[in-house]
Amino acid sequence: MTYKLTKFAFVMALIVVTLGALTRLLDAGLGCPDWPGCYGQIIPPSGEEHDLVEEGKAWMEMIHRYVATALGFVIVIIALAVQSTPNISNKIKWLSRFLLALVIVQGLFGMWTVTLKLLPQVVTLHLLGGMSVLATIYLMLLMLKSTPATTTPHKPKFLSLAVLVLLSFQIALGGWTSSTYSGLACTDFPTCDGHYLPPMDIAQSFHLTEFSDRNYEGGLLEPAERVTIQYTHRVMALIVFIAIISLFLQLRKTPEFKPTANVLLGLTLLQIGIGISTAMLMLPLSLALLHNTGAALLLLAVIYINYRVFSTQNALQQTNSTANS
Repeated sequence: MTYKLTKFAFVMALIVVTLGALTRLLDAGLGCPDWPGCYGQIIPPSGEEHDLVEEGKAWMEMIHRYVATALGFVIVIIALAVQSTPNISNKIKWLSRFLLALVIVQGLFGMWTVTLKLLPQVVTLHLLGGMSVLATIYLMLLMLKSTPATTTPHKPKFLSLAVLVLLSFQIALGGWTSSTYSGLACTDFPTCDGHYLPPMDIAQSFHLTEFSDRNYEGGLLEPAERVTIQYTHRVMALIVFIAIISLFLQLRKTPEFKPTANVLLGLTLLQIGIGISTAMLMLPLSLALLHNTGAALLLLAVIYINYRVFSTQNALQQTNSTANS
C-alpha cells in the first residue's frame, strides 16, 4: 500500500514540476497577486469581476497551487503510513520525515514567490525545492522496492556523486537563467551574440544577497548581465557533459550497469539538443518545457545510479563483514 501511494505521489510530483515550469514560462507566476487565494477567492474571478484579472494566467497559477496542495496531502498520508508500519526500515522512516519537512518548506517558497513578486532567488529555490521533492520521492520508491545490489568491483562512487552535485548546480543555474529572464540573452550557438567569449559582468549577474520590494516580472538585469548568466549556464553544461561522459565510460565496464549508462548518455544528449534548439529557436514554449522536464529526468537517472552504486558498496561491506565474523 505504501509503495503504491508513493508511486502515485511520484507521478503527481512530476506533474507539479511540469506545471511549475509552465507557470513560469507563461509568466503566470503573478497571475494571482495574493496567496493562498486568488484576489481573495479560492477560485480565480473572471475578467468581468475584476479589471486586473488575466483569467488564463490566474487559472494557470491556481491549477499549479491546487495540484501542489493535493501532493502535499498525499505526502502527509505517506509519512503517517510509513511511521505506523513496523517492518519498514528506519532509513525510510527518516526519509519520509525529511520529505514532509521539505514539502512544507516548498509551500513557503511558493508563497514567497508571490509575495516577493518573483524575486529570482526565491523562484530559483522554489524550482530546486520542486526537484528535491521529486528526487526524494523517487529515492523512497527505490528503497521501498529494494532494488537488487550488483556485486561488482567497478563502483565509481566519487564520480557518480560528483555528477549529482554538478548536475544539481547546473539545474540551479537553469533556474537562475529562467528567473532572471536570461533565456534569450544568446540566440546563436556555439557563439553568444557572435562571440565565443562575450563581454560579461559576473559581479552584477549573481547578486544573490540583493533583496528589494520591486516587481521582478520580465527581469530587471541589463543585457550584458543576462548574457553572463546564459553563457555561464552553457559553460557549466559543458562541464556536466564531460563529467557524465566520464561516468558513462566507467559504468560501461560493468555489464549490469550498461543499460543504465546508455540511458544516462541518451538523456544527456537529448537534453543538450533541446537546450541548443530552445535558444536558437527563440525559446518556444514546447521546447522550454521539455528542457525543464529533461533536467528532471536526467536528475532521476543520476539519483538511480548513485543509489545502485552506494547500495552495491553497502551490500559488499555487509557480505565481507559476515564472512569475517
